[in-house]
Amino acid sequence: MVEELKKKRVHKPAEERQAEILDAAVLIFASKGYQVADVQTIAEHAGVGKGTVYRHFPTKEELFKQALIRQLDILRCKMLRAHDAYSDPLQQLKAVMSTYFQFFDDHPETIELFVHERAEFGHDETPLYFARMHEHTDDWIPMFEAVKAALPMRDIDVEEMMCLCGEIMHGAVYLSKAIVPSRASHERLEQVFRFYLHGLVTNASIDEIYQLHNL
Repeated sequence: MVEELKKKRVHKPAEERQAEILDAAVLIFASKGYQVADVQTIAEHAGVGKGTVYRHFPTKEELFKQALIRQLDILRCKMLRAHDAYSDPLQQLKAVMSTYFQFFDDHPETIELFVHERAEFGHDETPLYFARMHEHTDDWIPMFEAVKAALPMRDIDVEEMMCLCGEIMHGAVYLSKAIVPSRASHERLEQVFRFYLHGLVTNASIDEIYQLHNL
């Protein structure tokens, strides 16, 4: 028995072990909620001891927040890769929005974490989603500046353009999961993208803009 346990214990780099624990935490917190989920269950799901979890994450609150931050950082990396695949600013914007919606279709548990975070900590601090958005504003300002330069724009500030885009996408994801039966967020990409452009530009034809930018 001792030998079998030793064989099962595989030494892994701390970063890899932390990622496995956070992946487990995302699933358990999302399915059970912050209050009901316990660290022992998360440890078992990750295939480690409870003490190992606490060595990496000293408190349950820290574990929850780092699990959500990990999801948001994964999303950001995917969006940056989508952005870098294109040179046209509108194609970049659409690719980023597409990746955003697809991420939440693939990881609906992340939305559950938003809900639980709001229930547990929302009255005391800025939700991590918005805090991380603000922290990485500089990632996206150049894209929105390029979009503004490419379109016959209304009088609107670049940062306001960016905030409106983020709010629309965030709301679309929530609504897609809230309706019964739920629908894939990505199915709304074309509708949301056109809606966003209509709000930005003057009376120019959206169809003409689509043709010009190969959208």
